[in-house]
Order: sequence, then structure tokens, then C-alpha cells
Amino acid sequence: MFIEEMTGGITAFTDTLFLSMISDEAAASVGMLGPIMMLGFFILPQFTSAGTSVASQYMGANRHDKVIPTWFANILISTLMGTLLSIAIFTMSGRLGLMLGMTASQNDYAAQYMSVIAFNFIIVGIRLSYASILASKTLTKWNMVAAVVTNLLNIPLNWALMTGFWIFPEMGTRGIALATVISFFIGFLILFGIVHFRLRVNFMIKGIRSKMREVVTPILKIGIPAALEPFSYTVQNFVVSFLIISLGVTAMSANTYVNRIIFIDITVAWVLTMGGQILMSHFLGAGKIDLVKKTYRKIALISTSFAFVNLLIYVLFFKFVLGIFTTDPEIIRIGFWILVIALVMEPFRAINILGGVALKTVGDGKFSVIIGLVFMWGLVPVLILASNAGLGIIGIWVCMLADEMIRALINLFRWKSGRWQGKTVIENAR
Repeated sequence: MFIEEMTGGITAFTDTLFLSMISDEAAASVGMLGPIMMLGFFILPQFTSAGTSVASQYMGANRHDKVIPTWFANILISTLMGTLLSIAIFTMSGRLGLMLGMTASQNDYAAQYMSVIAFNFIIVGIRLSYASILASKTLTKWNMVAAVVTNLLNIPLNWALMTGFWIFPEMGTRGIALATVISFFIGFLILFGIVHFRLRVNFMIKGIRSKMREVVTPILKIGIPAALEPFSYTVQNFVVSFLIISLGVTAMSANTYVNRIIFIDITVAWVLTMGGQILMSHFLGAGKIDLVKKTYRKIALISTSFAFVNLLIYVLFFKFVLGIFTTDPEIIRIGFWILVIALVMEPFRAINILGGVALKTVGDGKFSVIIGLVFMWGLVPVLILASNAGLGIIGIWVCMLADEMIRALINLFRWKSGRWQGKTVIENAR
């Protein structure tokens, strides 16, 4: 699952690396579109992981007649959402940068990239839903295979389509986006083949429509609360992007490069949480509450330890790490102080990710969502005030640090209180 989830981060890292070869402005402009990319890579997975959780709970409760309808419903929901998102982003691709406050030249880079990458969200939706089938059966090695192929293809395709190498056209920024779309699609074809030809999963079974209607509710019961929080986080990041763009290319570049560097910490936290979600769902369906709690504690320890150690390495070797993207001394200086803030923030973010997903998995998602909405929307005016006070990009990151810390502690207290016990998202879960 780790290698699978690294796909999104590695492709974003690779895209930024090749864009930085064009210019810091190109990399920064596309990098500040992160909130738009989150809509596909952060919100869509909430629904596919919800389907994984529901299917796992049915397996744990020995209600196998519900499993295939759950998978099929998950595919339909994710594909529909991915398609709608693709249409919306493609339609607005030429204006997105301007809406965020970019200059005409910056918006040109953003428009070139988004007009192509928009179509990737259709693939992301259906690919994630197929990956969730394998995840719910704990056959995550095939998701890993698809991820490895995707990443191996993306790098040479980036170079070929950016520069016009060999038989490929020279497409610059558009070529970098197209390389991502092609590599993701090939990865999906691998998952499709494994599910239907190796596992022989057949959705054309009698009565699947009526059974699918029955399982949609539990999927949405987890998926909607799970998506509301990252949606609010995405809106918050739109504000962050707008404020950082107003600070100029140097701040934009430092923010983009640091976010590409620390993606591994966020990925580890999400992967451990997703793996824990599957295990906790099986244990919850079987009524093994002690194992649910033990899984939570183990994930919390590993994810926070990894985040701190990894960020400490980045801080100690910041010149080398940031030098992968740029030689500009001011970008490197600002990037260093952002990494110092991230050293404190990432362990709390790991706890926050785990706490929110765990509560949603056990049917106590309303609490986590309310807390998330209150703090994420409440942070917006604080960010604006910090920017107006002239605190710059460092002040913005300190505000985000405070947000992650407080929400993580609240979610942790809720879990330790045990008030989630007795809640569930499926009927007859013991």
C-alpha cells in the first residue's frame, strides 16, 4: 500500500522536478495549484477507502453476499465523481491561475498543465476503486505492482514529451501533464486485468442492482463525512495558495519544493492509517474491540516516529535536499525555515490523520468532521490576518502548525475517551 500511495507523490515530485528544469516560475505556478489537485488525489480516495472499509466489515461479519455489490457501487460512485471533477477543471483550466492571483505568465504555465491533467481525474476515480477491491481482500501487492509501473513509465515519458525526444512531440509543460495521464492509465489497466481475469470478479450477477442500493448507504455514511473534512482542508489550501502567490515567485517556489519533499511523511501517515482502517474494520465487524484499540496505538507510534526522524534528516541536509530543485539561495533559505516548522508539524499531522479516519471507520465520524470544519474554516481569517500583519510565508506555516496540533490533540482525546464504542456503519456488526 505504501508503494501504491507513493505513486501520487512521486508523480507530483517528478512533475515538479521537470518543471523546475523549465524554470522556477513554471514549477512554482503549477505547484501552487495543489488545492485543485487535492480534489482528485485527496477527496476521491475518501470514497474509495469508504468502500474498502464497508466491504471489509461485511467480510468480518461473514456477510459475503454484500461484498461484490459494495465493490461495484464503489466503482460507479468514484468514476462518476472523477468524471464530473475532470469536466469542471478542464472547463476552468484557463482561468484557475488568475483566480488565485497569478500573473499572466504564471497563469499560462498553470493553464497548459491543468488543461491536460484534468482528464487524469477520471482515471484516478476508477483506478482507486479497483485498487480498493484488492485492498479489501488484502491483495495490496498488485496495487504495488501497478504503482511501480506507473512511476517507472512517468519519468521517461516526462522527459520524452517535454523535450520532444525521439518520436515524441515537444510539448513542454503540457507534455509533463500528459506523461502523468498516460502512466496512470496504464497502471489502471493492470488493476483491471488482475481483478477481472486473475481473480475472476464478475459484476454481472443476479440481483446486483437491488443489493447495490442497499450498500450505497453505508459507503456514503463513511464517505461523505470523510470527504467533508478534506474538502474543507482543500478550501483552506486555496486561501493559503492565494496568500503565498501574493508574496511572489520566491515564496511560491519555496512552498512548492518543501511540499514535494515532505510528501513521503504524509504518504506514510495515510498508508498506515488506510492499512489500519482495513484491519480495524475487520476487527470491528468481528466484535474484537481490544484489537481495534491495539491497532490504533501501533499506527500512532510508527507514523509519528517516522515523521519526526525523516523531517530531522531534511532539516540537517536542507541544502542538498532543496538543491535538487533550485540553486536560488533565497528560495533555499526560506525553504529551510519551512522545513523546521514541518519538523514539529508532521508528527501532529500523522496523529490527526489517524484520529480522523479511525473515528469515521468506527461510525463516530460526526465528531471528527465537526472539529475539522470548525478549525479549518476558523483558520482562514487567522491566515489572512497573519498575511496582512506582514508575517509572510513563515507566519502562514506557523498558523497551519497550530491548526494541526490542536485538532490532533482533540481527536486523540476523543479516541481515548472510548465514546465511539458501540457505534458501527453496518447492521448486525458484533
